[in-house]
Amino acid sequence: MEWRKRGENEYYANVRTRRWDGLLIGRSGETLRALQLLVQSILQHRHPKIPVVIIDVGGYKQRRENFLIKKTMAITKIVTETGREMMFDPLTDRERKVVEKTLADIDGIRCYTIGTGYRKNVIIAPQK
Repeated sequence: MEWRKRGENEYYANVRTRRWDGLLIGRSGETLRALQLLVQSILQHRHPKIPVVIIDVGGYKQRRENFLIKKTMAITKIVTETGREMMFDPLTDRERKVVEKTLADIDGIRCYTIGTGYRKNVIIAPQK
């Protein structure tokens, strides 16, 4: 396991396995999200003032973030060229923030969210 500090109130733990990454990550990261929630809950119960600890398996979250940035840029290019809205697959709040951060510096593009629950659809649209 690799630990490092990210930001002032956040730690990142990357769990490395020999061949069990998929089992710990689960379908679309569901098991990893549950593991994250469980670890954070246990830590906060025992140490209420502990910073956030991000659990990753085999760099999955980092790869997912890089993928979302590239996909956002590709969709932005298509939206700019066609003038039509495009929708992402359902995203978690953390993934949605990655997309919104990527779009923050791009002029002529806006995004909004539809749906309920923890997985919402992000729409990228031209600025009107």
